[in-house]
Amino acid sequence: MTPIFFQPVWLLLVVPLAVAWFVWPLPNRGLRWVRAATFALILFALARFAIRLPDRAGTVIVVADRSESMPKQSDAAQKEIIDLLYKSMGARDQLGIVSFGRQAIVEQAPQHGGFNGFTAQVGPEHSDLNSAIETALALIPQDGGGRILVVSDGKWTGKDPVASAARAAGRAVPIDYRFLSRPQASDIAIQSFFAPDSVLPEQAYVLSGWIRSPAEEDVQYELRRGSTVIASGTKHVSSGVTRLMFRDRSGNSGVSEYTLAIQGPKDDPVPENNSARALVSVEGAKPVLVVSSAGANSGLCKLLGSGGVDVIGKTPGQCNWSLEELAQFSAVLIENVSANQIGPSGMETLASWVEETASGLMLTGGQKMYGPGGYFKSPLDRILPVSMEMRREHRKMSLAIVVALDRSGSMSAPVGDGRIKMDLADLGTAQVLDLLSPMDELGVIAVDTASHVIVPLDDVEKNQAMRPKILSIGSQGGGIVVCVALQSAAEMIVGAKAQTRHIILFADAADSRQDLCDYSELISKMREAGVTISVVGLGTEKDVDADILKDVAQRGGGSCYFASNPEEIPRLFAQDTFTVARSTFVDQPSAFEFTAGFSSLGEVPGENPPALGGYNLCYIRPEANLAAVTSDEYKAPVVASWNAGNGRVLCYTGEADGKYSGDFAAWKQAGEFYSTLARWTAGKRSVLPDDQLLTQEVRGGVCLVQLHLDPERKADPFSGSPRVKILHGLTGAAPEKETLPLRWKDADLLEATIPITGRETVLGTVEIPGEQAVTLPPVCLPYSPEFAPDQPGRGAATLAQIAMTSGGKERIEIPQTWADLQSRPRYVELTPWLLVAAVILFLLEIFERRTGWISRWFTRAPAAIQAQNESEEEPATAPRATGNFWNRFLAKRKSRSKLSVAPAAKTKSETTAKSSGPKTEEIPKADSNLDAFKKARERAERRTNRE
Repeated sequence: MTPIFFQPVWLLLVVPLAVAWFVWPLPNRGLRWVRAATFALILFALARFAIRLPDRAGTVIVVADRSESMPKQSDAAQKEIIDLLYKSMGARDQLGIVSFGRQAIVEQAPQHGGFNGFTAQVGPEHSDLNSAIETALALIPQDGGGRILVVSDGKWTGKDPVASAARAAGRAVPIDYRFLSRPQASDIAIQSFFAPDSVLPEQAYVLSGWIRSPAEEDVQYELRRGSTVIASGTKHVSSGVTRLMFRDRSGNSGVSEYTLAIQGPKDDPVPENNSARALVSVEGAKPVLVVSSAGANSGLCKLLGSGGVDVIGKTPGQCNWSLEELAQFSAVLIENVSANQIGPSGMETLASWVEETASGLMLTGGQKMYGPGGYFKSPLDRILPVSMEMRREHRKMSLAIVVALDRSGSMSAPVGDGRIKMDLADLGTAQVLDLLSPMDELGVIAVDTASHVIVPLDDVEKNQAMRPKILSIGSQGGGIVVCVALQSAAEMIVGAKAQTRHIILFADAADSRQDLCDYSELISKMREAGVTISVVGLGTEKDVDADILKDVAQRGGGSCYFASNPEEIPRLFAQDTFTVARSTFVDQPSAFEFTAGFSSLGEVPGENPPALGGYNLCYIRPEANLAAVTSDEYKAPVVASWNAGNGRVLCYTGEADGKYSGDFAAWKQAGEFYSTLARWTAGKRSVLPDDQLLTQEVRGGVCLVQLHLDPERKADPFSGSPRVKILHGLTGAAPEKETLPLRWKDADLLEATIPITGRETVLGTVEIPGEQAVTLPPVCLPYSPEFAPDQPGRGAATLAQIAMTSGGKERIEIPQTWADLQSRPRYVELTPWLLVAAVILFLLEIFERRTGWISRWFTRAPAAIQAQNESEEEPATAPRATGNFWNRFLAKRKSRSKLSVAPAAKTKSETTAKSSGPKTEEIPKADSNLDAFKKARERAERRTNRE
């Protein structure tokens, strides 16, 4: 036990305190020592006195592998290990949890508490063990003891984890491990699957698959191009690696996706590596994809084909909106298809594809497009050259909307970013308020088992102040009753002054009760009164109460929308508002004319076009090119275009093929007109100069993009640094964006390394200063690196090496982890205890000076002596000391000493009698203490009587 002062400078106060203690002494010795002890305690507290003690308490961080390669039920096994650690930890120990996959996430910061389970989304397609150890190491205090326990199969991707183990060893933090793994003995797998990244049109090429088998056996195989089987059969493979070869021929354009699958034994421990895929892109011009409800039979497809444009027609249901699918086309043309049919992830993928890869997007008009089609505030909205707001000056009729919101218990479920479902419903209602004009009316009702008026029906201008109240509606529990919501909304909207009256019912498709009344009669009466009803359902059409919501919308003459993604709720509220307002689609014939801006798209038609049968009322955005404009009062854009990132976007607001195409559909130049717009949208193929060459190769789980320069060049062909813009995409999810510089590898080569994770597709576009952006073919891995066949025991060997490097070991007895923590010195600071002791001594000093009880308790002087002292006359006042300060101080101390310790002075007569002769009579001595007390009382009474 070693004492220490953390702030010893305060000890300098001992000098003035000692002087004060000596100059101003207390009446007796005991009080003086109490005061000295009080001063000492305060000084030690100010100097932060501490003692150094050995300590074995510390922090243990569990690093849990949650990647796809882990065995089934591994989460439960890891939770059991964590619970054992929690039950065996000491009072001052701390336990932290880090889970990892593609990324490492702190599931629980170090604390003295239990673990409730894994919740983080770590990306299971990778195992970044290095980042996980680094994260765990950062959680252990620099001056505290700790250990790291890795629970994993030892497979890792990314950086080598041995480097982080060395850093842990430098901090004296051992890394233990517990090995959990799938069995590898009978794993048959596709070790690799090779195909060329790109080929020429109509070119023949070879695809190779390497099969790794632990024993000699027969294996069934199947090769597909897309959904078409092009090869299948049985192959006798030997122990080790066997090659399968296939031949195929490319088409004229597009990207082909190949899938090779094999059938292994029933007890195959890793069936995920029995299937592999590859992408082959055809070089040259790419077709335009036309998406419409008619698919390949669309009239627009036929017009474009007659105009010499290479097109492929599909319905929305035939599109998966993946990067590998979009990479087959130079542009996408959407003809009268609502945003709901594309979906939020599809629209985000489409927008990112246009911005990053120098591709094109064209939208035509119709009642399912733009605002009424749900494109307002959608992911595509940001790249369109037109805006879709509802402007007051263009409204023909006023509108009254009552929003009935489900605020039942299911609306309290979290949706990310600290928000719940109810927050998004509130945001959608506020979106309706923002879209309506001041002449419109709005009311808001919140419904659970009963209805609650949040905003009374009134003019929007007056209800703008209620926006914060709308956004603060919270979930209150219970369940929504449909008929109660409709009844309350009907009672509110009856008092509306607007010509158009509408109700928006928002409800959970899995929790919408209707057992208390029959809503059909109520809806029938509302329809007679001219009130329409739309429903926004949270969930899917397959939920238990979805049919109820669809029935309400059908009977109410409105629309029914379902949002499985709560983030879509605000957009759906806006879409229904656009549809009901009917001011954003002009359904009357409208003439239009071309502007000078059309010349940037192509050749201007030689004659004036006929009138449109109808069009979507939109507004040109700043910096957009206006190529055609209506001749009516709105002067609205008919054709508008601009560049969005590297890509091109064009909007045609007329309906191309349908009821509102009007006389324009019969115009003899209509085919050439649409072809001109499609050609501009598709753009021209980008080609690098002859002294530059771009290549890419997938190797070791990464894509290497290389720019080769002419070795005989006299100067670099570009002024700035080239870069590659990358899209990482998974089918059904929005793509992730990344930008990497092309760095000099040598004097004639620049290179970028793009990591590929799991099943994603990577699509890169190289931007070279002074040149057009060049999009590379899409690439992918055969399957997730987590399932790559490996040498038996390699994972366990990796973990053993990490443990050996850091000083850890394989952990069999989990509770023993705490006992193996390294003993470290711990400084226990005594400042609070010293201050408490000082206060106690100070209070004791005050108590003694006021009462004197403590000194009497310990002194216990004979009562007779005390009584005799009380009977003596008070000594004469000591003469005043003269001279310097020191003489006066000594005289004062001498006087106090005499008063406190000298015996009572004898009288002059007693002295004379003693010295003049023999003693004739002896004064009797008090028989007892009782007699002394009696005499003392008598003397006190005599003094009282005299006074």
